[in-house]
Amino acid sequence: MNMNIAGKIGIETLNVAGIQESLFGMRNPFDSWDKGGSENNDISDSDMVLAQKLIKGGSEHRKFLRQIQVWSNIKVPRYIWQELDTYKFGTKNSQSTMHTLHKREFNLSDFYLGEDPVINTANMMKNHILPELNMYREHFLSTKDYRYVIEMKRILPESFLQMRTWNTNYEELRNIYHQRKSHRLKDEWTHIIQWIESLPYAKELIL
Repeated sequence: MNMNIAGKIGIETLNVAGIQESLFGMRNPFDSWDKGGSENNDISDSDMVLAQKLIKGGSEHRKFLRQIQVWSNIKVPRYIWQELDTYKFGTKNSQSTMHTLHKREFNLSDFYLGEDPVINTANMMKNHILPELNMYREHFLSTKDYRYVIEMKRILPESFLQMRTWNTNYEELRNIYHQRKSHRLKDEWTHIIQWIESLPYAKELIL
């Protein structure tokens, strides 16, 4: 997805690694490496049968999924990052609010305002919040006093879009998928759910 679309949620897959290695390790408890056959991240039929059997056995049996690593760039509102942070396996490098908040003037494209045609917060944002943020920004630029940046952080809406480079794994994505696919924040989570569905062997190992 294009990470530069203004005012939009964006997810870009950077790399998926460890499929073949995790399947090799999956067979360690059984000493059955000769029955594998997966190569170059292509899963053999015999490995797929065992993988799906272990997945159905529960989290203690499907530990190999934690070794399939995914790196991505994700741009979502801050309130979605709060919910993603409940899944503790992942590591992320975030845009710094403190160090980047004053870099440019705020406009509507910096925020996710939802996709509901009836409920529209753009006017409130444009008439009240943006002028306040930009006023403090101007004060900071003229004085270099970080108290104004701190005040910007205090009034910054949770709809502010923030990009993070996120490292996670298939076990965590499986938890996210099954717990969030019917979430009330449908507009926001749909983007993430569809991205998970696009990953290699997502249907067999995650969905």
